[in-house]
Amino acid sequence: MVLAENRVPFGAICVPEEDFENNKSQVWFIATQLRYYLARITIAPFEVKINDDQNGIYVKLDASLKTDEFSIKTKDGSIYITGGKRGVIYGGYEFLERLGCRFFTPDCEKIPTLTTLKIDELDIVEKPTFEFRDTDYSSIKRFSKFATMCRINGRWNDIPEMLGGSIRYALGAHSFAVLVPHKEYRDTHPEYFSFYNGRRQSVENDHWQLCLTNPELIDIVVENARKILKENPDRKILSISQNDNPYSCQCENCLKSDAEEGSPVGTLIKFVNRVAEILEPEFPDVTFDILAYHYTRPASKKTQTRHNVCVRLCASCTCFAHPFDKCDDRSRAQKRPDGKATLFIEDLMDWSRVCERLYVWDYTSNFPLYPMPFPNWRVLKPNLQTMAKYNVKGVFEEANCAYYGGVDFNELRTYLISKLLWNPDCDIDAHRKEFMEYFYGAAAEYLDEYLNMLCDFVEKENYHMYIQDTKRPDYLSDELLAKYNELFDKAQNAVAGDGVRLMRVERARLSIRFADIFWNEVLSGNYDAQKINQFFTDLRAHNISRIDEWSNIERTYRAWMDGKERGIVYTIPWRYDAESIL
Repeated sequence: MVLAENRVPFGAICVPEEDFENNKSQVWFIATQLRYYLARITIAPFEVKINDDQNGIYVKLDASLKTDEFSIKTKDGSIYITGGKRGVIYGGYEFLERLGCRFFTPDCEKIPTLTTLKIDELDIVEKPTFEFRDTDYSSIKRFSKFATMCRINGRWNDIPEMLGGSIRYALGAHSFAVLVPHKEYRDTHPEYFSFYNGRRQSVENDHWQLCLTNPELIDIVVENARKILKENPDRKILSISQNDNPYSCQCENCLKSDAEEGSPVGTLIKFVNRVAEILEPEFPDVTFDILAYHYTRPASKKTQTRHNVCVRLCASCTCFAHPFDKCDDRSRAQKRPDGKATLFIEDLMDWSRVCERLYVWDYTSNFPLYPMPFPNWRVLKPNLQTMAKYNVKGVFEEANCAYYGGVDFNELRTYLISKLLWNPDCDIDAHRKEFMEYFYGAAAEYLDEYLNMLCDFVEKENYHMYIQDTKRPDYLSDELLAKYNELFDKAQNAVAGDGVRLMRVERARLSIRFADIFWNEVLSGNYDAQKINQFFTDLRAHNISRIDEWSNIERTYRAWMDGKERGIVYTIPWRYDAESIL
């Protein structure tokens, strides 16, 4: 089918009358996107019109398809793109990708130029593997349209309804502090807080949890959860989950419950099940979310979650150099109350047997050292395939969340992860090749060799890699850094006359420079002033505002000048530093 030839379109982009020039309509949004990109390809003046009987591209919502599903069909000389409120948008972008368009980053699109634009007959119906797809990379958090192009529908971007909206939490993770405010109850009711190391953790700045076997807490949590849900009627998930520390309650009642359940998560499930039961009549379409995280990660052997309770299983204490189902490292396995220890893959298998609605909180970066090369490239696909195999319904890929983005090829990671969240069986090698060749141009072959060298090392040496390590990894020895730098020299020379791609290569090289400066200058005490100063100058030039999950650039620099690894030593208890260059 010929869509345009010599600047003459074959027909209009047709929408129902109620969607025409309706700026709140998903159909109108994607119709105007089709108009723009088809004109970019062909220089043909496509128009958006109200439905008529002529050949054209017909776009509309389809009530028979779920929110994220779409259909693209050719019939009788016309094209029909239909879907749910997000799916119809995904279908429009899928159609453009079938024409050769690529949406790599918010500021890097590949749009072909064709005098004659043709398309084969189509009969496509697609739906995602995971109902919830999320990551907090900068390009996803900051750019709603790009998040929609990537088919991300999670909580980190408040995607407007015109773009299909998103699955938003009324209250996010680590919510005990909101549901039972510490300042309000610490003096009058210390018994509400976890008993740990021989006392109630109710003192100011303590790392505390709740004593979930205290029956008085149910009414408090129900009341505060009800208030939050009423204030956010459009948000359909509320998390009732422990704070981000391992200090679970060890009072007599909690320890007894934990032992009976085979995991402290059983005590949490019983508590949240009761809250969910009480609130269900008032909020029948709300899901209550818990974290299977650290001490609550192993599945309960006794109590199962209610139908309106979701479990978010966190891939903490896990090696990310090897696929979950292939790694043989048990050194950081999660301990249970009975003294046994389980790997993440074992916990995933257990949860898949007892939980109706299972999400996974996965990780993609080294969080204390954001710029450090993190060779997880070969585990992204198999790990998501494993999640799909064990009936995971949603995935959040936690990432480098610096506001203006980071280094270590995070643009590529964002692109690949978005493809895998939609379809874990996609041809990820083809996606990576397309991205590298267009984003980095002539430098791609050298940068690809560098990424493969990193992965080859961790595979060959069976090197295990974790998300909170600050020790120097073996794959960043001085000998290997020299080899990586040779490849970056070649990459920069290959694009020396291409300013945009040269800038991208220089940004990626900051990872190697970081490794050299952090271990060879700062922690070794050498302190080459010129090298360190130039590194921070270049971080600013590339808008890198954070190289540590918790600390901004200034606080990290202060720590380094004192020979310390992280700026959080000055913010105990940990407080999150806002990026100061915003």
